[in-house]
Amino acid sequence: MAIIFAPHGAILAKTPNDPYFQQDLYRQINAESAWDKTTGSHQLVVAVIDTGADIFHPDLNDNIWKNTLEIEGNGQDDDHNGYADDYFGWNFVDDNNNVITAVNNAGDDHDTVSHGTIIAGLIGASGDNGRAGTGINWQVKIMPLRAINNEGTGSERDLVKAIDYAIEKKADIISMSFVTFDYLPAVRDALRRAYDRGIVIVSSAGNEGLSEMADMDRQAVYPICFDQGDKENWIIGVTSVDKNDRRSFFADYGSCVDIAAPGENIFSTERYAPAYGFTREFGGPWKGNSFATPIVAGAAALLKSVRPDWKADEIISALLANTDSIDAWNPMLIGKLGRGRLNLGRAVTAAYSDKPASVDIAETNYDFTFDKNLIYRDGIPFAYLEESRILALEVADINHDGQREIAVLREGRGYYFLRVLTSDGDLWKEFSVGPSLAKNILSKRLEIVLYAGDWGKAAVASWDEKKKMTVIAVYSFDGDKLGQTAVKAKLSDWTAGQDEITTVRAGIKGKITEKWNWQGKRL
Repeated sequence: MAIIFAPHGAILAKTPNDPYFQQDLYRQINAESAWDKTTGSHQLVVAVIDTGADIFHPDLNDNIWKNTLEIEGNGQDDDHNGYADDYFGWNFVDDNNNVITAVNNAGDDHDTVSHGTIIAGLIGASGDNGRAGTGINWQVKIMPLRAINNEGTGSERDLVKAIDYAIEKKADIISMSFVTFDYLPAVRDALRRAYDRGIVIVSSAGNEGLSEMADMDRQAVYPICFDQGDKENWIIGVTSVDKNDRRSFFADYGSCVDIAAPGENIFSTERYAPAYGFTREFGGPWKGNSFATPIVAGAAALLKSVRPDWKADEIISALLANTDSIDAWNPMLIGKLGRGRLNLGRAVTAAYSDKPASVDIAETNYDFTFDKNLIYRDGIPFAYLEESRILALEVADINHDGQREIAVLREGRGYYFLRVLTSDGDLWKEFSVGPSLAKNILSKRLEIVLYAGDWGKAAVASWDEKKKMTVIAVYSFDGDKLGQTAVKAKLSDWTAGQDEITTVRAGIKGKITEKWNWQGKRL
C-alpha cells in the first residue's frame, strides 16, 4: 500500500481542466477541497476597486457583472443613479462607462495596465472551461470599478463614489489592492457604510517589506488600518506569504493584518491589447500584496455561496477561525501576520457543518414581482425590460442547473415575446409567441411545465376573437411551438401538465372541467 501525503493537508478533490491551473498555489490554501463542495455562484457580486478590468477577456467575460436595470448602449441613465450606460460598472477616473483599463501606447506600464485584470482573474476566472487558468470562484459576478488611474493613484472623491456605487448595486464583497499613508475620513466612512450594509471589506497591506515602514504598527497605511483600535474587526487585512508560508520579503505586517495568503509566483488573466504590445491573455509570475488580497476576497465570496444567510461579520469570523498557523515559519512576527494563512477548504467545510438544510444560494426563495416594464426581487428593482409591457412572470428551474430562471411574457413592438432571464438577471432566451394586433393574451397567461431530466416547457393562453376560442400553445425554450389546444369558449382557469391541459369554463349548471392533450384532442 502506498500512502501519498499532500502538502498543507490538502485533499485531492475537484481539479479544473484549465491548462494553466496553478495547482501548487491552490493546494497551499486547500482550494480543491472547497471546490468539491462549491465552485461559487453567479448570484454573488465582488466589486473590484482598481484600475479597471478587461471585461471582454475570454476567461472573464462570463463572470462580469451587468447592471440589468440599464439598457446597454442607449446613452440614457435608465436606472436614474447618475451614471448613463453603466452596464458593466463605472470609470470614476475618466467619468465614463468604459471600465476597461486604458492602453494608449506600447510604453504604458504593463504592471498597472494589467493590475485590475489580474485581480479579477484571481477572484473569478471561469474554471473548468479548458482555457487559461481559474479563479477562486468558477462562477461569480465581478463588478469592475475604475477608481485608480494608470499611474497607480486615485482621489478620495473617486474612491468614495466607487464604494457608494458598490453599496447601491448590492455588491457582496469589496476588494481593494491599494494603500495610502493618508488617513482619508470620507473613504473610511464610506467603507463603514458598506460594512453596515452587509458587504465584506477586503484590503491589502503595503509592499514596504524591505524598509522600516513595513511595520504598520509604527506607520499605519489605509484602507487596511481604518479599523485599527476599533472593537469590531470590520476590514479583512491581507498580507502575503511565499510557497513555504514565510512572510514575503516585500510584505508589510502588523496588527492591521488579519490573514495571510499566497502573493508570489502568481499567474492570472492579463489585459489583452496586441496592437500596443500587450499580447498575453494569461501570464506571470506576479508578486505583491495586491495579489494575495483578491485570493482572500474570492474566498469570502466562495464562502458566502455556501452560506448566503451569513452576515459580513460571520464570513470574516469563519475565514479567520479556520486558518493554518504560520508562526513556526515566522517566529519573529508572531501576532503581526494575522490569524494565519488562508485555508479555504477548512473554512468551507466549517460553513457546511452547521448549515441549515434550507439555506442554499441556488434555491433562495426570492419573491419576484413586476410593474409595467420593471421586475422586482424582494421589493428591490432587479431587471428593466426596454420598450415592454410585462404581462406575466413565472419562476422555475427550467434547465435543471440548480438555479431558478425567470420567465417573462412581455408585449413590445407589436408582438408578444417570452423572455427568460438567468437567476442574476442576464438574458438567456427570448422568442416571439405571436403578434399583438389585438389585446388577446388572457389574464392567466403563462405557465412553466417542468420535465424530469429535460428542460421545461412554457404554455401561453390567448383569445382568438374572430374564431371565438381560447388557444393554449406550448413552446420549448428554444422557441419551437410543440402543440396547442383550442377550446371554443372563454376559460375561467386552466392548468398545464406534462402531457395534457386542464381547462375550466362556465356551463349552464356550473363549471365544466375538461382535459385535452397537446394535439387538441379531448381526453
